[in-house]
Amino acid sequence: MIRFLAGFMFLSFTLNATHNRAGEITYRHISGLTYEVTITTYTKESSVAADRCSLTVSWGDNTTSVLNRLNGPTNLNCGPGIGMGVSLDNANDVKMNIYRGTHTYPSAGIYTISMEDPNRNGGVSNIPGSISVPFYIQSVLIINPILGPNNSVTLLNPPIDDACLNQPYTHNPGAFDQDGDSLAFTLVNCRGAGGVEFQTTYAPNLVQDPVNIDPITGDFQWNLPKNQGQYNFAILISEFRKTTSGQWALIGQVTRDLQITVGPCNNKPPVIPPVGPFCVVAGQTLQFPVTALDPDFRNVTLTATGGPFVLPPPATLLGASTDSAFVTRIFRWTTACNHVRPQPYQVYFRAVDQPANPFENPLSAYMTTEISVIGPPPQNLQAIGSMGRIELSWNTYDCFEMVKRYKIYRREGPSSFIPDSCQTGLPSSSGFTLIGFANGGQSITFTDSVIPKMGVVYCYRIVAEFENGAESITSNEACSEVLRTAPVLTNVDVENTSQNQGLIHIRWTPPKEIDTSNFPPPYSYRLERTTGIEGIDFQTIALLSSFLDTTFTDSQLNTEKTIYRYRVDFLSGQNQTVVGRAYPATQPFLELTPSNRALRLSFRYDGPWYNDGFVVYRRAPGSSTFDSIGFSTQPTFLDTGLVNGESYCYYIQTIGAFTGTGMPAPILNRSQITCGVPMDTALPCSPLVQVDYRCEDKYLSFEFTFNDTGACPSDVDVLYYNIYFKKRKSDDYPNTPSVTNITQPTYQLQNMNLAGCYAFTVVTVNPLDPARPAKESRKSPDLCLAPCPAIQMPNVFTPNNDGQNDLLLPIKWSDVLSGMITIFNRWGQIVYQSEASAFAEKGWNGVDQTSGRPCPEGTYFYTITVQLNTEDGAQTVDLKGSITLFR
Repeated sequence: MIRFLAGFMFLSFTLNATHNRAGEITYRHISGLTYEVTITTYTKESSVAADRCSLTVSWGDNTTSVLNRLNGPTNLNCGPGIGMGVSLDNANDVKMNIYRGTHTYPSAGIYTISMEDPNRNGGVSNIPGSISVPFYIQSVLIINPILGPNNSVTLLNPPIDDACLNQPYTHNPGAFDQDGDSLAFTLVNCRGAGGVEFQTTYAPNLVQDPVNIDPITGDFQWNLPKNQGQYNFAILISEFRKTTSGQWALIGQVTRDLQITVGPCNNKPPVIPPVGPFCVVAGQTLQFPVTALDPDFRNVTLTATGGPFVLPPPATLLGASTDSAFVTRIFRWTTACNHVRPQPYQVYFRAVDQPANPFENPLSAYMTTEISVIGPPPQNLQAIGSMGRIELSWNTYDCFEMVKRYKIYRREGPSSFIPDSCQTGLPSSSGFTLIGFANGGQSITFTDSVIPKMGVVYCYRIVAEFENGAESITSNEACSEVLRTAPVLTNVDVENTSQNQGLIHIRWTPPKEIDTSNFPPPYSYRLERTTGIEGIDFQTIALLSSFLDTTFTDSQLNTEKTIYRYRVDFLSGQNQTVVGRAYPATQPFLELTPSNRALRLSFRYDGPWYNDGFVVYRRAPGSSTFDSIGFSTQPTFLDTGLVNGESYCYYIQTIGAFTGTGMPAPILNRSQITCGVPMDTALPCSPLVQVDYRCEDKYLSFEFTFNDTGACPSDVDVLYYNIYFKKRKSDDYPNTPSVTNITQPTYQLQNMNLAGCYAFTVVTVNPLDPARPAKESRKSPDLCLAPCPAIQMPNVFTPNNDGQNDLLLPIKWSDVLSGMITIFNRWGQIVYQSEASAFAEKGWNGVDQTSGRPCPEGTYFYTITVQLNTEDGAQTVDLKGSITLFR
């Protein structure tokens, strides 16, 4: 009798305590080291005897607390103020329970918050004996003063769902991070007593087809469920935040345990046509329709979750959630300044159909869209020039409470830049340069006191930078110039070309605004000179004692070969104090490049004015006079139709102007005279090349064709082809070819990194005299091949010294220039860190670099920050993921 009673009591406890179906632990920062923790469980509502009025939480610092349930109505079963939970879906026997409490941690550190409760519900297909297995969930809290306080993700979609036999299934946890941290999603094993992982969670003999998750969007995909039953899986959501050095650091983790019930279905899931992505300026209202339809014409319910429904003021979904097989609802969100952040928001739309009978599972469909909320442009930017400075002012910013500072940008002269509708910040292609900051959201002024040039209009734009790193749309453009309190050079004009008797005429404008009380007369000028277009070693060459004496002719110069750079100081008073200094200027310096029956002219110059173009003067062979032969608005000019072997002499006259007001115009300056001889090189044209590029196969072939079209020389013998290579567009090609003496019309490259830029030449017999050296064509235009970045990491490795899979090595690793890989354990501690190339070559052996001990079995997380090779140069890419270590 006693033995029977004991057996009866054990059976009763087992049946009544089997109720846990799914759940997660989340947390919120309160202040200092104090955090609020929320445990959310989903249980069988029918398991009344196993209902938990409270749960025990382990805080991760060797302390525990009992947390009471908060949600649902109260009754005497649990006691005053303790909730009874809320029925989530009566048809599926689900109750949601919320337990919450606060805890102050002793110090910064890594804490694993956990909860264990007996038991899971029975019949979970991939957790054998689930009826007698405790339910265990955990999250990792990392308190790092350098990274700042952290709030965990909140999961907005419930973890209880239904799937159909032999139909693809998709679920999304609806993760929202109010801090805007970067999220990575990973599948991990469910856990039992003491946090022990169930290795059967994804066992092929139990789960059949593989289960996958998108590491960026969090879309959980099962294609296809083949057996009826209940299945539990676990999703690890890791948060990463950038450090001040630009490295990604793990800052927190939440593990969701979810349950999927697979049953027979005679219908198809609903369909939600995709919409978006969208962009909206803070303060504006975003509104768009979303439609769900059911292919079997069953009634469908359309709902939505996501960050916009969490942050105040929240978004709304207008219209009836269900009324037919075709439901359209209106998403409406009046955004505010607190919604601005660098990352877009995800909105998760879910459609659920209505089963035809109680024995069918409802089918669901998900559609995710993104919404970027960007800062409005600062308004009414004004620029007012004064003595030595330009004062900027703007209206109080609409979102000043959220702003850290304002970025100040400047360029010479007006721009035509118009930002796109969703473009924030200011790209370098606009011609603006960042020159400073105005700190504090309430700042409305900035003084630019470092103005290099007078007589020049400077234009400004500002961008608001938010505390979370987001940038606003750029402001309007405002332009001004400083008062001319110093001379402004207007002419550096070559009057005579000679190696030792050259003449250059220099002219400047006198200061327009002089503070005579502080800088009294007498006034004078000091003219200084150096060589080179960027020379800085100035020497005095003249002192001019009259205020109106603003010209000087510099003599005995080598104007034929040398660039001269001038500047003028304005001096005041008996001590001849320097009041102002002119921005330096050089003469236009002409250079010639010979080619077949042609000479190309180009020039270099520096100064405060800009040149609209230049007139070309030429003295033909046998002539004593120069004639104007053309005009160019570009810095080069090609003179064609010349006779090879004859000498042609040129000079140019530039035509320029100032952007500032009241300056003389036009600004005319002549170069030196220089002569060149077009050479009958008989260079062949660069070859025609067809390319077959298969990036992932590491295969590249070239097919060469001699180019004898148009003006290209023909009737020549091809000796061979050359290939030149450089990694980036911005690089220069080497002087010698990378591959030479290609005598066949085709050439192949294989099994190597092929991304980069290629140019081709052909080498022919000299058509004028075969005995003379062969002629190589000019290089063909760049052929730049984009890389196919292929970084693929395995999911599992087994460092047990059996000679198989002992090292963690990338499966694919191509077009990687440099970078760093960091591997963390589940508590966020670094166990391995290496330069990327060393890792790709040697791998990780599963040993903790700090302790030197083998790492235990389990899931580890990695971040890879690498520079990928592209035709535009190195591009930084961040990758995140996880691997499982078995021994």
